[in-house]
Amino acid sequence: MKEKNIVAAIDIGTSHIIAALAKISEDGNIILIAFAEIPSKGVKKGGIVNIPLVQHVIDSVLDDLQASGSYHIYSIVTSLSGVSVIGYNADGTVMIRGNPITEHNVTQAVAQARDMSSLEGRQLLHMLRQSFDVDKQTDIETPNGLMGERLTIRTHVISAAKMAYYNLLQTFSHRNIDIEQVVASGFASAIAVTTADEKQLGVCVLDIGAGTTDVTVIHQGVVKHTEVIPMGGDLITSDVAFFMRTTANIAESVKKDIDISIQYAPDDFIEVKGLSEVSRRFMRHDVSNVINERYSQFLEVIEQKIGRAGVEDIFPGGFVICGGAAEQSGLVSAVRQKTNSPVRRAEIEISVKNKTQKSSRFATVIGLFMCAYEEDYTRTMTDNKKMGIISQLSRFFARLCQQF
Repeated sequence: MKEKNIVAAIDIGTSHIIAALAKISEDGNIILIAFAEIPSKGVKKGGIVNIPLVQHVIDSVLDDLQASGSYHIYSIVTSLSGVSVIGYNADGTVMIRGNPITEHNVTQAVAQARDMSSLEGRQLLHMLRQSFDVDKQTDIETPNGLMGERLTIRTHVISAAKMAYYNLLQTFSHRNIDIEQVVASGFASAIAVTTADEKQLGVCVLDIGAGTTDVTVIHQGVVKHTEVIPMGGDLITSDVAFFMRTTANIAESVKKDIDISIQYAPDDFIEVKGLSEVSRRFMRHDVSNVINERYSQFLEVIEQKIGRAGVEDIFPGGFVICGGAAEQSGLVSAVRQKTNSPVRRAEIEISVKNKTQKSSRFATVIGLFMCAYEEDYTRTMTDNKKMGIISQLSRFFARLCQQF
């Protein structure tokens, strides 16, 4: 029997696939029932590159979630990441000619904004309301009932390459499961790790994963800018591995043992086995510098992107960092020093069967539950009904085949 308040969420990341089953109460409390985390396969820089490998991992996490036999998963909410995900602003305008604004007028403005945002080969994920303008009166939250000549809605649109979107759906096509919602992973993380005060004041969320860094700027309670940068923790691991002439696994272990905010003594050494199995010694200070330099490069790129978008002055609340690579020791101090802004690392605590874990990498999966609970919370305005996207996938490929 399908229980409507039981939700399954799967975050498909470059390094790990994280899944959870939760019961969501009427007031939005998320009560975890089951949790599973397995190293990812077939994903690079957030994008799916090998569907059979991803399907194998998805089978494993879903089997783990259903291991107790008490629940059967019929549908899921899942994330989409990678450089194919882009965000941009779009406006829609309708003439109201002195009449009171109705919900129908708002719907017309939304439709106009959607038309303006339509790009060939793109799949709309979210159309997020920012504000309304009525004639020359700007930054209106709710225009209904106001009178004027022209109504304009300002939105932020998040879309993905259509093929990336359908590749994600294809990874679930071998199971009898509907995808209820596809959420941009950076957006899911941002709503999960920020407070109401931070959203209102202005904050920039950096979800630093293994393959990508998702940037989300929120101001006055609405999303102003989103971007995916193809740089993540794997790049730092590769730098350490190259410097120490060792394997990625050893480099990852060494990286976790370094605090980049500490000035290590000259006689503080790390000894590791190289590719030839011969042990070598490295100054801990030198390894820390390798990691620090790459994170500095990350921040320079992020600051450049934010500057080009013109949103560098609208988040006095500073930065909130999350994601697996955000757990690097000393990173909060490094970001604070580099940006001269407030910085905090968000850690999500999850408890299942008397076992508690706390990590920054759980942000996206909890954000997926929040999106599933209250769709209006995300201010998402799409025409897609929750009717089973797998069936939409079948129709898409049928139309595609007819073209050849």
